Amino acid sequence: MSNARDREARYERLADVVEAGDYEVVDRSVEVRPDYQPGRPRRGDATEETRPLAVRLTEADRDRLAEYAERTGQPMSAVIRAAIDEYLSNHPAA
Repeated sequence: MSNARDREARYERLADVVEAGDYEVVDRSVEVRPDYQPGRPRRGDATEETRPLAVRLTEADRDRLAEYAERTGQPMSAVIRAAIDEYLSNHPAA
């Protein structure tokens, strides 16, 4: 039973990593960045369900986002969520 829970926890962690883009492909294997910190709320902490959303960024924008997240000690997904919230709060639709 413990192996099934360990495997499930590992799959959840890998899903978080892929969702956040915090991985590097090396010879067809995946290495998780050593500074990776999960950005998804822990089970039971979220007030509503979260779903992944793919966003295309230029390399320069992704680098800026990664540098900001590193400087502030936040996961990139948390920075993106805060930026979306701030933008939508300050720019109401006409």
